[in-house]
Amino acid sequence: MAKGVLSQGTHVWILHGATPSLIRILCIKSIAWGDDSSTEIDTTCLDEEETKTSDFGLVTPGEGSLVINTDPTNATHMTLLGLADTRDEVGVYVGWSDGPGVPTLTGSDVTLPDTRSWSYATVKLRKNSPVFDPDALVNHTIPMKRQTKVIEEFKVGP
Repeated sequence: MAKGVLSQGTHVWILHGATPSLIRILCIKSIAWGDDSSTEIDTTCLDEEETKTSDFGLVTPGEGSLVINTDPTNATHMTLLGLADTRDEVGVYVGWSDGPGVPTLTGSDVTLPDTRSWSYATVKLRKNSPVFDPDALVNHTIPMKRQTKVIEEFKVGP
């Protein structure tokens, strides 16, 4: 019986900058893409007496977040917080734990190896304040407003 893919072993890369740079963000606690919503276009004719009808319109990409236990000595955390502070638009590439493989960057083109499953989208980051809870690590929840749908490329085979 198949068990699915574990979250542990997932890696996240961010594509950013005018001269594109692709960096792996170390020690992300969680990532959520958010749900898309669609507008509803009323297609009901005036002579309809019982049931309203509709079609789906454009899709509004969802809002998600990245969570880190903030470590000022982790350069990738500081880069992520800097990008969020300036509300930069970035590419987010999530490599699932079902295999190895690292994305490569040629110019501004990212190539994803087929040795693992991937989810990716373009997002705008926004910085939130740190959270201080008793008996916990200081953390940031960094909101992401997606600008595109989430693309999924699944690994085929073992």
